[in-house]
Amino acid sequence: MITREKFILASSSPRRAELLTNAHIDFETEEHTVDENSFLEKNPKKLAPLLAYSKALSISKLNQFIDRYVIGVDTMVVYRGEILDKPKNQDEALLNIKKLSGKKHLVISGVSIVNNKLGIADTKYAKSIVYFDNLNPKFLEYYLDNNIWKGYAGGYAIQGVFSLFIRKIVGSYTNIVGLPMETLYRMLINLYLIK
Repeated sequence: MITREKFILASSSPRRAELLTNAHIDFETEEHTVDENSFLEKNPKKLAPLLAYSKALSISKLNQFIDRYVIGVDTMVVYRGEILDKPKNQDEALLNIKKLSGKKHLVISGVSIVNNKLGIADTKYAKSIVYFDNLNPKFLEYYLDNNIWKGYAGGYAIQGVFSLFIRKIVGSYTNIVGLPMETLYRMLINLYLIK
């Protein structure tokens, strides 16, 4: 373990858990209680940090976690200013992924570290640019038939089959996976939470 604390990750995402585990950061997970659709903010650079903070705070306010450091994260795929959420069905997934085919888009993550007892609430955001190759009709059919879109912002995961179609990325790869580790590391350093 490289950190001084055992953190609470306010997420059930296996990708985020894997990133923290691989970085030898000690943590346990607790699912947040935030309704992500209840926020009026539409600017992703403001919304992602706001959601990350709200998720962390929802756990940090609980009596059993009030003196713990809680990490909240929110990641969104943004195409020409439009936030592409997790698709609800195949039609929405196909619409999203066709928008991204052959083009570039942004991935923006908010990261927040909250300790309610100590009055700590540090929140940052990270941005990456992803360039997709053109996706052919045969792949799109495979994509839908195998439900590859389920559970992912924008309808794709860069660490899966979509790694075949990435022309290039600018910025943090782990941000695109779901937790910008470089940003988190700088936050931990600033809060003296790294050994």
